[in-house]
Amino acid sequence: MKSFDAVVVGLGAMGSAALYHLARRGARVAGFDTYTPPHALGSSHGETRMIREAYYEDTRYVPLLQRAYELWHETTREAGNELIVETGAVYAGPPNAELIAGILRAGKDHNIAINELSGSTLSIGAPWLRVPDNMVAVAEARGGYLHPERCIESHLRLAANMGAEIHTGEPVVHWEAAGDSVVVETKRERYGAARLVLSPGAGITDWLAGADVRTTVTRQPMFWFEPGPNAASLRTVFAIQIDEQRLLYGFPDLGGGVKTSIHYGGTATTWESIDRTIDFAEAKETAELCERYLPGVHGKVMRAVVCMYTNTADFHFLIDAHPAHQNVLLVSACSGHGFKFASAIGEAASQWALDGAPKLDLSLFSLDRLRSRP
Repeated sequence: MKSFDAVVVGLGAMGSAALYHLARRGARVAGFDTYTPPHALGSSHGETRMIREAYYEDTRYVPLLQRAYELWHETTREAGNELIVETGAVYAGPPNAELIAGILRAGKDHNIAINELSGSTLSIGAPWLRVPDNMVAVAEARGGYLHPERCIESHLRLAANMGAEIHTGEPVVHWEAAGDSVVVETKRERYGAARLVLSPGAGITDWLAGADVRTTVTRQPMFWFEPGPNAASLRTVFAIQIDEQRLLYGFPDLGGGVKTSIHYGGTATTWESIDRTIDFAEAKETAELCERYLPGVHGKVMRAVVCMYTNTADFHFLIDAHPAHQNVLLVSACSGHGFKFASAIGEAASQWALDGAPKLDLSLFSLDRLRSRP
């Protein structure tokens, strides 16, 4: 049985980054995936993923996010491939609701410049945006997007160049931990390791059930629309709060249409049973919201793909040691907003495996907060 310092299960956003950072530090490491990433069967595809600094969800994310920015730019240089583009970001919503209030709070707590857009500044900074009377608009300079498929490909390629073993098309069917060692079993072979990083995306729901943690998986369609006459003026990423939880978000036209979608509110599913077909009638609500807030930016639907969100009860991440096995790290359930952090979470996973603990405070993502109580 071949043995490693660490094994990573699941090579999407988090797993590919963990594999890269482990290999970068000289660890003997192997990664396993059911498919051949990057692919469109999980939660890490769709050509663009947003990155934003003034994090409305909780200001405690910001130090991790700022490290992620540094690492995405470093990996861009190392990979020789554009991974991150900082376009700036524009946000709109009711002034006291979660999106705008959270952005302002993060800006204040972490000295991030947030600029109000109104009157002439709105017409210059976001001429494509219609802001209703009950909303305000703000902007931050460092918002932008990542190319998810390129990010995963680059992490895996660089990891392989540094000696990592990559086993694609080899699903892990069982793992067990005893003492200071872990054994991972696939349909082909058994592998030993001192540390195990579990990052299988929506596939982690079954394993979490044994740890007394419940997660939900939702189906989230993404749409690309033909550019309308005002699309050329849309040069930043954006998010607009449309109700208590959901956002309309989107990206500039990168040559394949204006990508927009609704954040949260998807239908419940499982990773085994998800319906990946698209009825273009599903785009109706998104198109109507675009017409309301982004007049003239979009035209007809060009294409669509389906993504999955694996959500915790409080929509924060889960990054913590398994309750029964301290040499097994759970890295999943990133609740639809995790991709931007992958570079820094991968680094943190490597620090956990090789140093005993990550350098940054990840207590917000503890497992214990999610465990069922009698």
